[in-house]
Amino acid sequence: MNINEFIFSRTQPQKKIDTINALTEGELLSIREETVKRIVKDAGRRIWKTRDKRLRISQERRAGNAWNSSIDEVQLIKGKLHLEVYLQYENTDTSTSEEYDEFFRNGNYRGEVRRLDRYGNGRTYYFMYNPSDKASVMKSILLEYVFTKYAAKLTQQAA
Repeated sequence: MNINEFIFSRTQPQKKIDTINALTEGELLSIREETVKRIVKDAGRRIWKTRDKRLRISQERRAGNAWNSSIDEVQLIKGKLHLEVYLQYENTDTSTSEEYDEFFRNGNYRGEVRRLDRYGNGRTYYFMYNPSDKASVMKSILLEYVFTKYAAKLTQQAA
């Protein structure tokens, strides 16, 4: 089964959710960039008076590296995908935008944020994502798409 085609097929939403939850790490990491672009186009909301779109990942489906960061949303800006990363460090937090294709390359991803500490000195803060963390991020994107796109059908099935 090709998940890149299955996610857009005419299948019951609950079956899609079960299939996404059963995917292996390798299958999740093999999802193409075009698939994620279509997901953001279909289920995302417009970013203020532009053609750009964003798909916010809800709190219960948000995934990260289980250390200091999580992925908040996927943005499609001028045809390029970006991931909005929420990062906690020391006694504060911030958000940064990372390019999708760099983030999902093979191997580990190490991002960095440069901020001033409380004394005004420049510091660099890092966050790491290994392939299993990336797979959980991809799973959260897919699940958010299904829950957003088919919200009405899922509530009908639950009732």
